[in-house]
Amino acid sequence: IKQPVSVEVVRLDSAIFEPESAYILAHIQDFYTKYPDFFDVYTSRILRVGGLESRYFMEYFKLFLANPDIQESYDSVKILYNDFSKQKKEIDVAFSYLKTYFPELVVPKIYTLISGFNESIVMTDSAIGVSLDKFLGSESSFYQRLAIPRYTRKRLDNDLIAVEIVRNWVSSEFLNTDSVKNLVSAMISNGKVLYLMDAAFPTSTDFQKISYIQSEINWAKKNEKYMWAFLIEKKLLFSTDEREIRKYIDDAPFVSTFGENCPGRIGAWIGWQIVRSYMDRNPEVTINQLFKNRDNQQILIESGYSPN
Repeated sequence: IKQPVSVEVVRLDSAIFEPESAYILAHIQDFYTKYPDFFDVYTSRILRVGGLESRYFMEYFKLFLANPDIQESYDSVKILYNDFSKQKKEIDVAFSYLKTYFPELVVPKIYTLISGFNESIVMTDSAIGVSLDKFLGSESSFYQRLAIPRYTRKRLDNDLIAVEIVRNWVSSEFLNTDSVKNLVSAMISNGKVLYLMDAAFPTSTDFQKISYIQSEINWAKKNEKYMWAFLIEKKLLFSTDEREIRKYIDDAPFVSTFGENCPGRIGAWIGWQIVRSYMDRNPEVTINQLFKNRDNQQILIESGYSPN
């Protein structure tokens, strides 16, 4: 690693939930002053209680702080994340790799927060909000009570925080920069993001980087050549039909085309294998050059991708 990075982490969760709520409400203006780049995003976009200028802001914010389920979730967060140093170290190392490949990239500030089980990761230009109550483990009783689908719960394990932060940030920076909008281009664009996850998390497993479980990776490998043959035979690779593209790229319990054992986002997984093949066959191409190349059709051709 050429550029060691230390990401700034702001514990907005404990800053808000540790003091008595009356104290927080009396000093709410201080939070807006202290965290100007994120506090309004937190209250308006994540909690949806409006900003300080909103008429009923104080009442809504008070209700949020006093909610017994929210309080209970914060108690669980305290147990799991009282010490955030392990996660910070993983984030630091990942961004150090990214900064080495892309020196011009601005490293974001990380805010840990309680979102009331809203969005897991929230992005702004310079900051990332991480809802720690959305990383309590895929088997958390909270998520079962909230009826969060099992296929999305796979992303909510506490050992995936660094991976999810970096994947979301990388996606916001680099996804959908291809010059043509068709299925194979979307696959390769997502594959580039996952290839960058290879670089940022060299010791992590494939199932952690794509948030699958091991059996889903096994299924994908076993059926890779059949899926690829099907996409070619049905002339789907160059389809510009947005619904068709989303079927293979978006999060879903499974991809109906290939049956109930096929994990969602299988198009991204195949795109990942194409990019890996391309980079293996073209060792002179740097990661920076890979991302500057917006001709995903060319990447497909030069990858020589042909699963056995």
